[in-house]
Amino acid sequence: MAGIIDSAKEAIGKIAEGVTDFIQMDKNEVIKEFKDSTKEKANAMLEEITNLGDHMNKAGFELIEINTSLGLPPTFSLTYHFLHDVTVEEQKSILAENNGKKITTIILKTLFKSTAYAKSLKLGAFKLNEVSIQLGLLPEVGVKFKK
Repeated sequence: MAGIIDSAKEAIGKIAEGVTDFIQMDKNEVIKEFKDSTKEKANAMLEEITNLGDHMNKAGFELIEINTSLGLPPTFSLTYHFLHDVTVEEQKSILAENNGKKITTIILKTLFKSTAYAKSLKLGAFKLNEVSIQLGLLPEVGVKFKK
């Protein structure tokens, strides 16, 4: 039992480091997108997010849930189910296909980083299941594992 707890503590530490790296790297970009968010801009972001189906499947994920918070500015919480791994070359290709789409690029980079961190963890029978991304003034990333 102590071994599982130690492994979980180590995993949480690695995830926290990874999320901190992500948030520091892309935080300013996310804040810029949401700081002056209007209804029209929010609708455009949601349209971009919901039109990512094929790109997300290529990236190894499927969008399974969207939650919105109707604050000023709005917040979008996206939950992606992990389908399969993709190679670094495939990741680069997918990112290149979406060059210039800020929100899409942020989401893809976050999913790829989450997958890399999940692979680095030793959680026994637990495997990456879902990644939740909250886009707003205070971006957040959550990672779920399942047996």
